[in-house]
Amino acid sequence: MPQPRPRPISAAERVARQRRAARVARRLGFMGRIEYRHVYSQAGGAQYGLAPAPEQDLLIVYAEAFERDADPDDFSLEAIIAHERGHQLLARQRRLAQQVAGRISAASQEILASILGAMLCPAGVDRDTLLGKATVELLSHGEQPAAATRQIQAGAFPKSDHAAA
Repeated sequence: MPQPRPRPISAAERVARQRRAARVARRLGFMGRIEYRHVYSQAGGAQYGLAPAPEQDLLIVYAEAFERDADPDDFSLEAIIAHERGHQLLARQRRLAQQVAGRISAASQEILASILGAMLCPAGVDRDTLLGKATVELLSHGEQPAAATRQIQAGAFPKSDHAAA
């Protein structure tokens, strides 16, 4: 459980966090502004804000994203930002946006953002963590375990990879 306030950090550490968040977000293809805020969000560590144009979109990375990244049993900064990039893809990628706009629930958007984020991550812990997040979300909405796993695998892996998985 996070503290009521993040521990104080130096100006240099604040700049380093801003730069690292921006580097990760750009590597994952994020378009728009990227900010670091040294506060707790109570939203997992980052938030995506949709703007009128992609270059005006906003990614805010909060203090708990770096705290979670420091815990090897929690989400990495890369996984947190990949999930938010998944939200941006749902909103900005034309074919995806047409399929989901006004047609799916907030929970379904969370699941899809995690799957898209996982697809952006190289195979490994971050990808597995995001697929696990999507699976847990499905389970929490009443899906049976075997069916949830099948749905996530079918959504996350291209057919050629799926056959090998």
